Amino acid sequence: MFPVFQIISDNKDSNGRLQAMEWDVFCSQIKKEIHISSKAEVISGNLVLTLNNEKILYEKYGSNIRKRVNSTGHETLLQNVSLVTFTRIKNSVKITVKDVWEREYSVVVHSYIEWFPIL
Repeated sequence: MFPVFQIISDNKDSNGRLQAMEWDVFCSQIKKEIHISSKAEVISGNLVLTLNNEKILYEKYGSNIRKRVNSTGHETLLQNVSLVTFTRIKNSVKITVKDVWEREYSVVVHSYIEWFPIL
């Protein structure tokens, strides 16, 4: 393989490994909050958790997923995102993400606290 092609190939593999690691960190962070949230809603495609009288918003912002608490702040949790879908399923939330390289990631997180039914 030519050196230039090798560098491009290595960089693509490196991006994939880095994105997978960032996905794992994102999942562990959001799982902690979903597990102990008293309420979860999907509003306008965004995930809104209620935790200790605070509203925690997860939303796509540009090519990132960010977290905001009580409509303030800007904590980037995941980068290089082309699409994110939050779905409430009974006492769980399904999160599906497609990155800018067209790879798809998905996780279902269950709450430890009983939420009110979806209306």
